[in-house]
Amino acid sequence: MSDVIKVVSVLQQKGGVGKTTIAVHLATQIKELFPNLKVALADADPQKSATVWLSSGATDSGVSVHQVAVDIEGKRLMDELSSIDADLIIVDLPPAIAAISMRAALYSDLILVPVGASALDIEAARHAVDVCKEAIALDSSKQFLLIPNRVQMNTAAGRELRTVMSKWGPVSRATLCLRVAYADAVMLGVGINTFAPGSPAYQEIGQLAEEVIDMLKL
Repeated sequence: MSDVIKVVSVLQQKGGVGKTTIAVHLATQIKELFPNLKVALADADPQKSATVWLSSGATDSGVSVHQVAVDIEGKRLMDELSSIDADLIIVDLPPAIAAISMRAALYSDLILVPVGASALDIEAARHAVDVCKEAIALDSSKQFLLIPNRVQMNTAAGRELRTVMSKWGPVSRATLCLRVAYADAVMLGVGINTFAPGSPAYQEIGQLAEEVIDMLKL
């Protein structure tokens, strides 16, 4: 990965936990905060949701989008990422394809694991954390960060989620709540920074973006 400054992967073994939502909003927010950075989104999901999202917008986000892991297993993932002209690459990974997740973790500087408050989300997160720790065991310079996602703070599960997650590893300062704005931004093909600047959702993603940049020392 000598041609790439930093790679961030958004990893979870369960579908529907918000990987693509975080990947797109984080990429567009970082580009807004640091306009001189070349930010790319690498779409490794066969559903190509991130590609469709950012390609359908009338406004140029400034984030380039690239499809990777087109062989489904990610055997050429390192070469695919190395060919992208960017300072920062955010990789949106598919669920339940362990080979791609493990390879992405090995090639990443930072691994983000979104975790919801449901019992199924929490159980699935355990497997994602295992992948992170395996990659870190091979290269101690790597980092991972757990992100409370789609949280409803008016529920007991939402309030207790951060305590549960802290037992597994570092938890982001930002908590991403369950907000309609995140989903509505998809309809316009833009990030939350364009769809709802200054909103609570914008502030949450902004806090996460600054934390990611700090961890990467960019």
